[in-house]
Amino acid sequence: MAPGPEVSGIDIYVRIKPVRRPSPRLVVDTSENKIEFIIPRNESARLVNNQREHFEFRFNGILTAEAKQDEVFERVARPVVTGAMEGYNGTIFAYGQTGSGKTFTITGGPERYVDRGIIPRCISAIFSEISKRSDQQFTVHISYLGIYNNEGYDLLDAGREIKAMEDLQQVHLGEAEDGTVSYPMYRANNEEAALNLFFTGEYNRTIGDTPRNMASSRSHCIFTIHIEGRKVGEDVVRRSKLNLVDLAGSERVSKTGVDGTTLREAKYINLSLHYLEQVIIALQEKAMGMNRWGLHGAGLEIQFCAVWADGWG
Repeated sequence: MAPGPEVSGIDIYVRIKPVRRPSPRLVVDTSENKIEFIIPRNESARLVNNQREHFEFRFNGILTAEAKQDEVFERVARPVVTGAMEGYNGTIFAYGQTGSGKTFTITGGPERYVDRGIIPRCISAIFSEISKRSDQQFTVHISYLGIYNNEGYDLLDAGREIKAMEDLQQVHLGEAEDGTVSYPMYRANNEEAALNLFFTGEYNRTIGDTPRNMASSRSHCIFTIHIEGRKVGEDVVRRSKLNLVDLAGSERVSKTGVDGTTLREAKYINLSLHYLEQVIIALQEKAMGMNRWGLHGAGLEIQFCAVWADGWG
């Protein structure tokens, strides 16, 4: 996450998915924002086993299994929305294995209003804030992109009959010669219009899904709110963008037991996540004053990374 003006680093939150039987191997310490995993050695192998048994991870915050969607928004997304309204780019992305709850966190559940995810809550918060700023004029545009097998698609394309994501308008997401990234954006004059665009994108995202072929889980999806504002009577325009990203599931290819098309999908997913890791490392090194290669050396030439590069800080 790339927050607003008061914080310059990347904040990392872990959300624990509710399960029927909590594992005794998992120890959660919310006071220290720390999680420990205890994995006993396999003594039955009768070999010298120096396998590590204890793993410890620290985060900026822990969202327990009891955390509701509104708490997730307030703790994780609200500061980023505040920064976007002040002209700072920001990014929130969900990372984890397939089935870990990324999509529920980012987009929400389909049945209950209280299960709204980060995207619809960000939309509501932004237009609520706009309504309070009578001394400013705002223009909001929405883009919603799907990246499948390293190809970009406009999820808001409503001009054709589609049966799969590949039937949507394909867009080039890499940098042009002048260094800009161009892709379709749609005007949203109010909260209802923005939510309707979101719902259109969600429909197009999942239209190719079947019980045996969950195509949406094998694509990265980037919902971006583009904000342009200026004070009444002034010429200075302030622009910002808020990227809300639902990453495809991260699995080891060797453990998926797949081949053919699904194997190809897994390789593209893992390649893009590898470049994302390199960008995050480069950002950390930049913050420490030891950035050796620069962000472009870390993979911003990859379409997946180029789309939301300016929201990383």
